[in-house]
Amino acid sequence: MSASTPDVEHSPGAAAEPPAEAVAENGGDGVPLPSPSARRALHRATHEAQVELNTSIRRLLLVLVTGGVLYTCYFARELILPILLAAFFALLLGPLMRRLVQPWLPRWIAALLLMSLFFATVTGIANMLYPSAAEWAARTPQVLREATPRLKALVRPVVEASKVGASLSEITGEAPARSQQVVVQAPRKLDLLATTPRVLAAVLAVLLLTYFFLVYGETLLRRVLMLRPTWAAKRLTVDIVRAIQNDVSRYFLTVCTTSIALGAVTAGFLWWLGVETPLLWGAIAALLNLTPYVGPMVTAALLFLVGLSQFPTIGAALLPAAGYLGLHLLEGQIATPLALGRTINLNPLAIILWLMIWGWLWGILGLLLAVPMLVCLKIVCSRVEGLQGWAVLLEK
Repeated sequence: MSASTPDVEHSPGAAAEPPAEAVAENGGDGVPLPSPSARRALHRATHEAQVELNTSIRRLLLVLVTGGVLYTCYFARELILPILLAAFFALLLGPLMRRLVQPWLPRWIAALLLMSLFFATVTGIANMLYPSAAEWAARTPQVLREATPRLKALVRPVVEASKVGASLSEITGEAPARSQQVVVQAPRKLDLLATTPRVLAAVLAVLLLTYFFLVYGETLLRRVLMLRPTWAAKRLTVDIVRAIQNDVSRYFLTVCTTSIALGAVTAGFLWWLGVETPLLWGAIAALLNLTPYVGPMVTAALLFLVGLSQFPTIGAALLPAAGYLGLHLLEGQIATPLALGRTINLNPLAIILWLMIWGWLWGILGLLLAVPMLVCLKIVCSRVEGLQGWAVLLEK
């Protein structure tokens, strides 16, 4: 036996040393590793769990951001509302501005002429309707007193049913609800004096911002495009801004035109019925028609009260409101859809929910701005990758 190659004695009970392949397969410590298919399934399950976790985090962040935006919109409404009103007025006057601007006419002069014409038109209409509006405002308590007996006659079946319910409650031993008296206090002069400067400042801010949007809007857009990093991002920004300008301006012009036509026809119908100050009610119908669903219902209620104050019977008192609702049905279902087409095709349920949200946040101005903001939201969602599903959700 050679000394360089000593013999190794193997006892019968000694375990044989495993081969290197087996050690690698067992992970080096004797613990068996899963098969390749099991490892792939484990990797896939881990990836799906991570994706689900990321989705949950994004949803939570979306809820938090939405709540923060609504909180900011509510408490900063005095700052945000003038900017939004000025932006939408600039969109409304944008097509006229583009037609008015010429090489020999600077933008600031064209914007000044356009703003002066717009302000003079609104002021003239307000001055024309102010005497009738003031007269009706002074007559409102008397009209309500005269209309109260007829309204009680209309709701008498409901009152009798409630009395029957109260009697049943007494029989069953349930205590009836206590009646509460509501006292309506007229605004004090000090409150009016404190509110007037704020209103005037807000109106002045809207006028100035509208003017500057008309003059410097194109320059501001070019500066924003310079901040975009890539050519594709610049094209997307231009596409969104142009779509908002065209669609919102078209929506505003169409709705304003149809509302003015509805107000004119309503005034003619009320004049034919013999209602006092038909121009005032036609103007109110045109103004409230800018707010879908809510405005027409308020107009119909006002016309019903007017009918109660001027006509002797309930049937005749219903004629102004019924006639207006018929005219509004023709305008809302035929005229406006034909003028707008399918470019601005919004789901009525989405419109109602949107009106509730912004009416709660901003009041009457929120109701007026809700639909244009919804149009802008749909345009942005339809052009940004990953948000197209929301645009489909907002469609009719």
